[in-house]
Amino acid sequence: MRHTAPHLDTFQGRHADSWYADSLDDLPVFPALEQQVLETDVCIVGAGLTGLTTALTLAENGIRAVVLEGALVGFGASGRNGGQVLHGFACPQTRLARQLGDDGARLCWALSLAGVAALKERVERHNIDCDLHWGYVTVAENARQLRALADWRQALHGQGYPRTTLLTGADLREEIDSPAYIGGLHDSGCGHLHPLRYTLGLARAAVAQGAQLFERTRVSRIDEDTRGVIVHTAGGGTIRADRLILACNVDIGALKPGLARRFLPVASHIVATAPLPAELRSRLLPREAAVCDSRHVLNYFRLSSDGRLLFGGRLKRPQADQAGIRAERRAEMARIFPELGEVAIDYSWGGYIDMGLNKVPQFGRLGQRILYAQGFAGHGVALTGIAGQLMARAIEEDNAGFDLLAGLRAPTIPFAGRADDALIRLGVTFYRLRDRLGL
Repeated sequence: MRHTAPHLDTFQGRHADSWYADSLDDLPVFPALEQQVLETDVCIVGAGLTGLTTALTLAENGIRAVVLEGALVGFGASGRNGGQVLHGFACPQTRLARQLGDDGARLCWALSLAGVAALKERVERHNIDCDLHWGYVTVAENARQLRALADWRQALHGQGYPRTTLLTGADLREEIDSPAYIGGLHDSGCGHLHPLRYTLGLARAAVAQGAQLFERTRVSRIDEDTRGVIVHTAGGGTIRADRLILACNVDIGALKPGLARRFLPVASHIVATAPLPAELRSRLLPREAAVCDSRHVLNYFRLSSDGRLLFGGRLKRPQADQAGIRAERRAEMARIFPELGEVAIDYSWGGYIDMGLNKVPQFGRLGQRILYAQGFAGHGVALTGIAGQLMARAIEEDNAGFDLLAGLRAPTIPFAGRADDALIRLGVTFYRLRDRLGL
């Protein structure tokens, strides 16, 4: 059996021009695999959060793992995202229950909490300096959104999760001072971090535990025979492995076209302001929580460790005109915080989120030797914390958690990969209309 892979033509030899990359104290360099032949227990394609959490877990359990990254560690969404550490999935619990039953949905919720706990434990155990900060507020612009947050709080309490507080009035202003919002739901069990530092910290930890990691090593072909999987790289390297894990997300491309047709590469953009005065920071976001609104085409924002506002939003293409992107982000930022209408914007960057139509995470097997995980739809910072553990356990034949998530079904998207721009524009128009109508 043979698959081919596309070229990562967006990689220009360095990380995207983001505040994340520019704020690194040092950037570890991992070798490329060229003209070498390796044997290993597990080969992992993709050095983002999914691949690295898997490699770290395998290495900690004494299983040989080789990670191949076509660009740089954290080059994709893992190193560019908003940094929100969230429990739950992007889809509602009711959707999980329809597919897996009530017990299955409750187990999924428990797994998502385990993902947050695993992230916290890894940061502490491996001493990863990634600005981890707890506190997250989902805000409401109108009464309908506030009722939905109250219902969500009640549902969480019904599942035995007591860490949320409904906010209005002065209580809300203790978290965020903005004329745009009438209420919010604070969650002390969620938070935010520096995603590129976290990803690089996982890479260092995996290598320290014995995993092998190669950057600038694009996979060109995958073959299978009776002995295992043979992975060929564009630089002439070959890896023979018993098992293969695909952790490519939006870059799965032609390597496995069927997987690429289960999601759309939805773009998200972030701008970083110049550092704000301390008095202004303490007034706008007094406790430095991460914030996300309740819109369909949403905004999310938080303060950086050096006092900038990182302000993001979805459903624009990274190839769009940068001046237009900055103008749109500035307009939204000024709507929420009028004091920031003229603030300097020092950085602007974008990336893709792999989002299926029903927003369920996508786990599965391709035959007996290949596993994959994708489609975290914006919840990947924490969910990858458990995804890596589940795939590592599945390698060791402990399949229960992996098989539960593999039971979720994501529909194939007609014309995905061929008409992504048109499909996304159609979706954006629909959801922006719903936002305008307050639906």
